[in-house]
Amino acid sequence: MLEVNSVSLHYGAAQALRGVSLKAEAGKVTCVLGRNGVGKTSLLRALIGQHPVSAGTITLGGEDITHLRPADRARRGIAYVPQGREIFPLLTVEENLQTGFAPLKRDDRTIPDVVFSLFPVLNGMLRRRGGDLSGGQQQQLAIGRALVMRPRLLLLDEPTEGIHRPRDRVSA
Repeated sequence: MLEVNSVSLHYGAAQALRGVSLKAEAGKVTCVLGRNGVGKTSLLRALIGQHPVSAGTITLGGEDITHLRPADRARRGIAYVPQGREIFPLLTVEENLQTGFAPLKRDDRTIPDVVFSLFPVLNGMLRRRGGDLSGGQQQQLAIGRALVMRPRLLLLDEPTEGIHRPRDRVSA
């Protein structure tokens, strides 16, 4: 379980988060909703260690991770899909997926079948460059890359951004 207790975060003198608390239970989906500019992305950056908190604590499975580096949080099973995807455009789809291997032990460095069952289009595009994919395919690649880590906690920032959804057919 992830627990966030009274977390505050500053960017210089500007306060982005003030006393935020939440719990995310294992096996459940927890959503953070709000309009633009209220701190959703800042909260996710604090959770992955990309930006230090000014106050409060973050625990994962009962372990205080508040001051751990991002790489150490990844090794503990936190995967992140940023808004805007941030795939590597010059790497192939397969190479992009393999970048998720970093926190894994050498024996675990395989792409799990779940990635291709969720996103079958990626299986046929393994040799294509990430930058040649459509926006929706790049989003699928970014989520797939996070799943390669076999995360305990998957953090998604605007996860459906750019994913194509076919229009519902209307019968006449």
